Amino acid sequence: MKLIRAGILMVSMLLVMNISTAQRFRAPVFDALDSINAIAYGSAMNIKGNSESLLMDLIFPQGDTMKKRPLVVFIHGGGFQNNSRKGSYSAMVCQGFAKRGYVTATIDYRLGIENQKSNDDYANALYRAQQDGRSAIRFLKKHATQYGIDTNQVFLTGSSAGSKTALAIAYMDEAELPAGINIEKWGPLEGAGDGEGFSSKVHGVLNAWGAMIDFNWIKKGDVPLFNTSGTMDKTVAFDSSFGYHGFKYGGYILYQHCLALGIPTAWRPFYGAGHTLDNDKIKQDSCFESMVEWLYPLLAINPSKITKLAIDNNIQFQRDENLWRSRSIGLLHRRAAHWRGVGNLLSF
Repeated sequence: MKLIRAGILMVSMLLVMNISTAQRFRAPVFDALDSINAIAYGSAMNIKGNSESLLMDLIFPQGDTMKKRPLVVFIHGGGFQNNSRKGSYSAMVCQGFAKRGYVTATIDYRLGIENQKSNDDYANALYRAQQDGRSAIRFLKKHATQYGIDTNQVFLTGSSAGSKTALAIAYMDEAELPAGINIEKWGPLEGAGDGEGFSSKVHGVLNAWGAMIDFNWIKKGDVPLFNTSGTMDKTVAFDSSFGYHGFKYGGYILYQHCLALGIPTAWRPFYGAGHTLDNDKIKQDSCFESMVEWLYPLLAINPSKITKLAIDNNIQFQRDENLWRSRSIGLLHRRAAHWRGVGNLLSF
């Protein structure tokens, strides 16, 4: 009888473990979180000529026994001029991923626009931000064992200017720097910080209402890219209908470019919404859930590996302001599909 009970208990424990494993990274499986705040990941000269300490916060599941966990690094927005790592949207994203079993980091970076706020000045602000972002990534890889990070599963996201920075880190290389970048003043692309000898390479980007100076930075074989934006965004265009200080190509253009190159990608529009989805918590939460679902198949824990994106081999759904449009509309307009290249069918 005792053997039977012990067997039943063992089976029950295995079932719970299997359910937890199946849900992890998709559903919130941790109620409590821990954090380490104000970690100095480096320092760099700011536009005032002073050395500025660069800080990050780490958020991760409490009591987690997994030794190597995917990392999501969040970079805040604010037009490269204001805000910090402690915003409400960054908290929602970082805590949301951490409750699903990720390690998350939210970082500060050097702010400020020089001189006349020309396109070149904004390009230099992007350059400084991505230097700091690269430094943060290298620092986290150096201390991966301490923080329980899988260095082969590092993803970037952010809001607005933060997503612009994430896109530059993932896709821009030294040979593609805008002509107006003052390398002599700001130093090499990789920046400084405590991570020498470690790569700033990442494995995917979640672009939230960001844009690129040049979509040709993205090349065949580059890492997967999720894009989302409001279609009435008057600050950063979701397409290429207007520019923001030299940032000309919004998420929909980047999505189409990735499709053409065979890069796993997605486009999640919010019809009628403005910049940052009007700071509407319901819309932002819906956006976050889309990110979670899209990112999950990219993880090493998922048995289905992504091999190749085919342009016309996936059924897709489209959305109106609130819900997905009819499947037939999606099938009629294949080139305007919103979900591609993740190896599964997504609906909400």
